[in-house]
Amino acid sequence: MTIADWFTLGRIIVSPIFFVLFYYGGTTLRIIAVVLFGLGAISDTIDGYIARRTHLSNFGKLWDPIADKILTGFALIALAASNVLPLWIAGALIFRDIVITTVRIIKIKSNGKIILPIIIAKLKTTFEMIMIIALLLWTAFFGAQIPNTLSIIIQVYGAIVILMSWGTGINYLIEARKI
Repeated sequence: MTIADWFTLGRIIVSPIFFVLFYYGGTTLRIIAVVLFGLGAISDTIDGYIARRTHLSNFGKLWDPIADKILTGFALIALAASNVLPLWIAGALIFRDIVITTVRIIKIKSNGKIILPIIIAKLKTTFEMIMIIALLLWTAFFGAQIPNTLSIIIQVYGAIVILMSWGTGINYLIEARKI
């Protein structure tokens, strides 16, 4: 296993720990959970940087995107279960990730090829991470009570993230058919 692979494995291991601390914990444990989530998100950038400059392993090709989806999936579930993020937003994002990850696994297993993300997919990930981290921080410090104005903002922003997510997902499916 490469150094980048260890970062990926770390993200997978941290994900359920983050969820338990965030969902079942009080303020202190939730803050620790947010830090773990942030470290997991940063580790994705680090392992990608390392892999591009050293060696992209077969483990990394398969598990890096899965690790990302596990981490964000646990965060979306924790936020929806805490009634901070509407279930329709969490569900739409998680469902898209399951579809795209399934196609990605099939493509990697069938011909070993990966489809590189387009620029807008990186932007989508940034928007999604901003939403998740902002809501995790809100919940850690202020609890699950969301004022009406903030609830509307969350729904509008969440809808934008869903549109970006599904737009990049459709592009990914089109590219996957070509290889």
